[in-house]
Amino acid sequence: MSVTMNHTGIVVTDIEEAVKFYCEGIGLSMRFQVEAGGAELSQLLGYDDVQVKAAFVGGIDGHSVEIIEYLSPKSEVRDAGEQHKRNTTGATHISFNVTDMDSIIERIVPMGAVLNNPPVALMDGFRSIYLQDPWGNWIELDEDSVHNEQQFTIHQRTSVNPSPGDVRL
Repeated sequence: MSVTMNHTGIVVTDIEEAVKFYCEGIGLSMRFQVEAGGAELSQLLGYDDVQVKAAFVGGIDGHSVEIIEYLSPKSEVRDAGEQHKRNTTGATHISFNVTDMDSIIERIVPMGAVLNNPPVALMDGFRSIYLQDPWGNWIELDEDSVHNEQQFTIHQRTSVNPSPGDVRL
């Protein structure tokens, strides 16, 4: 059996602002946008008469983030008490390898990003930060000198799959 990643989906309340955040702020590129509905999509998503706007954005590796705004039923904001809990089941995060974390942070904080903590060095040459987009979706930014020198390798070093002896946790 062969499995590859297709895309990662997130829900927002304002797709135009979310596209701006992920493209201008994080640095992803627009792949395409659609507005969709109908019986098949309603069956897939489990809502009657569903209508969505979706934008697919991505980086140079081919993986896409699908940004979804539900028009019907309307996108709902998570309960404030649950909004910032990373350890709650159903909480997810998207991780991006970036080459200049500090400049991205400078761009996205004024756009509504909520930082969890300042960046931290998890390994030599590997910094990471956890934050939320303006809609409460968790994002991890990783700045990895090894990845930046050779971005496309079969086995990529990450904080959860480091080279032996690298981890300082």
